[in-house]
Amino acid sequence: MPLTRLRELLNETAMFISHHAIYISQLERAIKNCEDFAHKTCHECNFGVKWDSMVVPVKDKLPEEVRALVEEIEKIHCEFHEVSMQIDPKNPQPSDEEKLNRMRKLSDSLFQKLLALKRLVKEE
Repeated sequence: MPLTRLRELLNETAMFISHHAIYISQLERAIKNCEDFAHKTCHECNFGVKWDSMVVPVKDKLPEEVRALVEEIEKIHCEFHEVSMQIDPKNPQPSDEEKLNRMRKLSDSLFQKLLALKRLVKEE
């Protein structure tokens, strides 16, 4: 049963990754235009809300290998949002580009881990 809920969520992997790409793009535009940006925590974005409702409640019931990957994904995802919150688009800094690059790398890593998790739960 816990893996069924996880598989359900993983069917939307491409959509969640596109949301994070759009998030980066909107943040870049806000920096360029010195505009406000509605930062979200890893528990407020669409992926985080769904993850918290579908995966977190069953995490302790998942096989150890699956749970380890789930925890890695959570860590990467939260770091993505933490890095974004270090950027104030209304007060651009030279270090912003480095932070945006870090966000892109974290997003790529998140995508890779989600695909690995998708393969793993398919086998279980």
